[in-house]
Amino acid sequence: MTDKVSEAVANPHRDGSGSQAKASYEQLMREIYLECYRVTKSDGRMVLMFTHKSQDGWETLTRALIDSGWAITSTYPVESEQGHSIHIRENASAASSIFIVCRKRAVLQEVPARWKAFGGLGVQQRIVSEVQSGLREFELLNLRPVDAMVASYGRALRVLSEKWPVLDGDEEVSPIRALTEASRVVAQHQIQKLTQGRLKVEDLTPEAAMAVTLYGIAGLQSIRFDEVLNVARSLGIAIQSQTSGYDATGRSIGYATEASGRRASTTDDVVGYHAPLVRKGSDLRLATPEERNERRMAAPQHEWDVMQGMILKYREGDIPVARAYLTEHAENNQAKIIDLLRVWTTEMDDDTLRKEGEMMLFGLQR
Repeated sequence: MTDKVSEAVANPHRDGSGSQAKASYEQLMREIYLECYRVTKSDGRMVLMFTHKSQDGWETLTRALIDSGWAITSTYPVESEQGHSIHIRENASAASSIFIVCRKRAVLQEVPARWKAFGGLGVQQRIVSEVQSGLREFELLNLRPVDAMVASYGRALRVLSEKWPVLDGDEEVSPIRALTEASRVVAQHQIQKLTQGRLKVEDLTPEAAMAVTLYGIAGLQSIRFDEVLNVARSLGIAIQSQTSGYDATGRSIGYATEASGRRASTTDDVVGYHAPLVRKGSDLRLATPEERNERRMAAPQHEWDVMQGMILKYREGDIPVARAYLTEHAENNQAKIIDLLRVWTTEMDDDTLRKEGEMMLFGLQR
């Protein structure tokens, strides 16, 4: 019985296409928040409840608020769903709702704020500090990792909306950039938490550091190329298209284009990706162990390679074969690889792969 014509949803069937639906949704949101702005007193507040974990959803929300004259002043995560709820299973919802408090922004800054600045005064550093502070507070709430990440989005966007507009060089910093920075901080926090501080991203080879950070953000799911690029920028790592036989010791991470048969190149008769990332269209994802090139796994170049190669060896011959591979390729670094495996296992969404990791951890630590 709801009036579907004026309903604020992205509806491709109603609006003609996905892009038109997105534009229509953004316009409706702006109109809603402009009217809220009009009827709210100068010292009043507007409080929103948001439960979506999609960065696109947060991007639309933030732009609509900022364009309507609002600034986000605080955010509060509140548990609102059970983990087994059909409303959050297999979709982009979080188990916690985020209550977003907004106030009217007096005026836009005459001089745009800078994303990076000397002395830790840039917006990027402020976002990092705010998210880290929030994570310490969220510990008391026992939030799931995805909910901690969504709650951290609110912290990041509070800083961005207060300082809007923000420039990195001559480029305007989008809300997605702030969200990605928050995601990176949360992912690295979770990695250290799972390993009791033993595994720090900065102690890994750059390609491995980038791989485990992306795993902490998205698992094995696809993530937009520009979001990966933002994470790479934050870590000072380049993203490069790579096929076979490349040197992974520099400050970069390679990706291969998804192809039938996963053949590394026309001259390589062994299928599988040398690079840990796979690109399909405008998305990137981490390659699974079985998708990696066996020549690369036989001569791993960093910790992420060793971890995935060890999983493959476990499938070949159980713990003894996996342990022999670990000893051969990480004789003085075994604890770090086992901690990587712990992160892989704990953050794994696939039940079969998680149970496999648990069995490996049990066997390797006996």
